[in-house]
Amino acid sequence: MGRASELQVLADAMGELAGGHGRVIILSGEAGIGKTTLLRHAGELGRAAGVHVLRANASALEREFAFGVARQLLPELDGAMLKTSTEAPFEAIQALFARIGEIAEAGPVLLAVDDLQWVDAASLRFLNYVATRIGTLAVTVLAGQRLDGTTSEPLVAELTARARQVWVAPLEAADVAELAGKVFDDEVDDGFARACHAASGGNPFLVNEALAVLREQGVRPTGDGIPYLATVTSRAVVDRTASRLRTVSGALELTQALTVTGDHGRLELAVEVAGLGMEQAMSALDALLRGRVVKYEQDGVVFVHSIVASAVAATLNPLRARAWHAKAAELCHRHFLKLERIAAHLLQAGPPREGWQVDVLGEAAESAHRMGAFESAATLLRHALSAPRLSDDLRLRLRGRLGAALVFDDASASREILAELLPLTSGDLYAQVASDLLLATLNTEGFIAGTKLVGNVIDEVAGHDLAAAMPLIARSMGTGWLSDSPVRALLDQVEAVAGSHPHGRAIVAAARAQLAGEIMSDADADAAAAQATHALELFWGSGEPEAADMSVHLGAVQGLLVAERFEEALAWAARAEQLAARRGWPKVLRGAAWVRYACALLTGHTDAALSAARDFEASGVALGSGKPLPYSNGYVAGALLAAGRLDEAEAALGALALGELRAADQFIAAVTRAALRLAQHRWEEALADALMCGRLLPKTVANPLIAPWRPIGALAAHRMGDPAQAHRLADAELRPARRWGAPHTLGLALSTAGIVHGDLALVREAVDVTRGTPARAALMWALLALDEPDALTESLRIAEQNGWGSVVPAVREALRAHGRRPGTRPVTALTRGERAVADLAARGLTNAGICDRLHLAPRTVEQHLTRTYRKLGIAGRAELVPAMRADGWRS
Repeated sequence: MGRASELQVLADAMGELAGGHGRVIILSGEAGIGKTTLLRHAGELGRAAGVHVLRANASALEREFAFGVARQLLPELDGAMLKTSTEAPFEAIQALFARIGEIAEAGPVLLAVDDLQWVDAASLRFLNYVATRIGTLAVTVLAGQRLDGTTSEPLVAELTARARQVWVAPLEAADVAELAGKVFDDEVDDGFARACHAASGGNPFLVNEALAVLREQGVRPTGDGIPYLATVTSRAVVDRTASRLRTVSGALELTQALTVTGDHGRLELAVEVAGLGMEQAMSALDALLRGRVVKYEQDGVVFVHSIVASAVAATLNPLRARAWHAKAAELCHRHFLKLERIAAHLLQAGPPREGWQVDVLGEAAESAHRMGAFESAATLLRHALSAPRLSDDLRLRLRGRLGAALVFDDASASREILAELLPLTSGDLYAQVASDLLLATLNTEGFIAGTKLVGNVIDEVAGHDLAAAMPLIARSMGTGWLSDSPVRALLDQVEAVAGSHPHGRAIVAAARAQLAGEIMSDADADAAAAQATHALELFWGSGEPEAADMSVHLGAVQGLLVAERFEEALAWAARAEQLAARRGWPKVLRGAAWVRYACALLTGHTDAALSAARDFEASGVALGSGKPLPYSNGYVAGALLAAGRLDEAEAALGALALGELRAADQFIAAVTRAALRLAQHRWEEALADALMCGRLLPKTVANPLIAPWRPIGALAAHRMGDPAQAHRLADAELRPARRWGAPHTLGLALSTAGIVHGDLALVREAVDVTRGTPARAALMWALLALDEPDALTESLRIAEQNGWGSVVPAVREALRAHGRRPGTRPVTALTRGERAVADLAARGLTNAGICDRLHLAPRTVEQHLTRTYRKLGIAGRAELVPAMRADGWRS
């Protein structure tokens, strides 16, 4: 009644959902306004349309249940199946989402959640995860939210921002008149209807409650009944409920106990908490059912409405409420009820006084942590730490677990707790706290600070137990400089105990490969690549890895990358990326994006490099920091610079485009800025920025693939007329490059030395070294440095095919100086990425098919095709095949 607009929204939403289009809708309003009724009606509409309806009701008592609401929606998923960790905070969410996907394959799905304001944080994160992916599944999220200031949860605001918010308005006076007519089966005086509407504010529950009471008392809906309408207000409901309960022995105590035990508690538990005899309890229950205070629902007894429950709760003395929660916790513990229910009562019972209470809170926190409910785990651990009597060892261990629980939820607070705790610990606890502190440091301060931390703690950990150092070594790989860390000196020692760790041999092999690539002295590129491949085969050969171990994978892939085994590095990165996408591991996805970026840029695929850089940039926000990672703008700027979009590259650097850079993790921005200044012919600034990058990098990091600051500095000094500086930098690069032997590294060093020394033999050697290899970028630069017409024509072709817009103007200018007219056929003007997409499109694959084949995002495929159409001068896909065939393409 009076809900035409709300019903239309729900009917439209269910119709769209039945057609395969989901959305997020939140029904907002005060208690008693009718949100639950609308949710129930939406479920009926959905079922009639063939929709799978999954329902959940949140409650205040269960706000710390790990994925409590999500598990109501999917009760077949036991908590043990929702494993996760601080290394992979979205794994449990991904498991829930995968299950929703399985259900959606059989038909559209409605997730209906009542009392959103009380939903636990982990379930809210899951609902937000679903909300951002609704376009991929036929799923609608429909929630009811009470607006009474009970919550300021940011995750609720996040979901609301993604939703269509429907305000459930109060009933109009005409609606109240019609409702009164049905209740009294009589004509209703206009004055009575208006007075009833004014007293109730149009709240349907209050109107129904008051009219039912007035009818029982023989009051008629006329002007004479207006004075009785004072009973319609919320305060009157509270007073009337309390007075009604006091007339029946045990009724008030039983209902008060029900507010303590919660809607999903057992009636027997409420009876025991209230201290009632069974006969007295049954008599009280009968009176409560007849008085419309409680009702039976799903084999339990619940309040007829939350307003009634609030009215009863208002009569309960806070001290008694705390004592009854303590009693409920003890009874639940004695009856072996669920751990999280015992813990929920303990949270309301004041500081824990007994050892078993601390144990329960700790076990519940551990369970919540394993499922990724980090906020709940932290709340439970803080309450355990409020116990007045704890042993020093237990207090330290609880604080350590609190720090670990906060790594994802609040990494800065986690780092503060763990850093303060570390000096107070020893032995195995020291190793665990150090490992968790490293993760928190990496999440907040970056990998340079992480490397420094490892240097400070690794000897202490190894001195206690060499095997305990393995996780630290593994976690530091791919995220820091092993060459500048005590880890380097420990490898020979830990190799002797590698068999005691599941991935011990892979850890040692991966660390050696990464080290070789950084220092370029202990091995050549072939040996380092062999070591990296061996590490990866060992790592994946023992079964599907866990997120905590994936830094081993990243370290080995980095070894392949710096050895310039680009295809192998991409293949192994893709394997990790597929697993990470399935399991919900954002850090691994970030690492894979970095590998894609580096491989694409070094092989001259600038479009793919920019796409990967954007993915890497977005990963900082995805990991919960709320901002991009500090070095991601350097990657984005590098890709834009390669594409010749200099102004955009400058803008991408942001604040890092000016001033001195002092943070060690800003070396990417420094070398990118140096390359940008070189392209802008700002030679002095380019040299200064290159030397600044050299100061930021550890002296042990020699591989220019990581940051080619010496070649950039040498070319800038050469242009400035400073041959001594140019020769020094070029020669310092060439010596280790010859020893390393990888084509990009050696080709770049040879070209640079040839230019600054004026030695064409070195440049020709650079061409020979890079031709026929994936090092197309280095070949392009070598051909440009050779400055011969045929070489320049080949350089132009490579630049145009691979999107190196920064090089094209220089090559064209050089060709004109030789009297050649630069030109290129349309299809050869396509970049490698554009050509690959165009080829598959011409063969008839849809955009989705191209995404699957090339492992590209839909947006990237669309961008490639748009640029292809522009370059070929065609309007769309229908003209693609003729245009490509006219230029020699064959299907």
